[in-house]
Amino acid sequence: MTQEGPPEAESSDAVAASTGAEITTTDCRQCGAKVSGLNNRYACSYCGWVNHWAEGSNILPSAAEDPDHPAAEEPRAEPRTR
Repeated sequence: MTQEGPPEAESSDAVAASTGAEITTTDCRQCGAKVSGLNNRYACSYCGWVNHWAEGSNILPSAAEDPDHPAAEEPRAEPRTR
């Protein structure tokens, strides 16, 4: 009897290839640690350095193209008052 496990999730390499994303690595400009990022956009977890978004190797999607962007028709929560 053979037990099958759940279907394997796509590997991060497959997801990156399907979206045109590339994992890149460089040295942190502030502390020298190795940092990896997506399409030449980096953030160092040791010292907090981040490079400017415009230094990336591709154009960022607009807010409307971002799947996590809240839809315009969704009402915003009103601030609470006491």
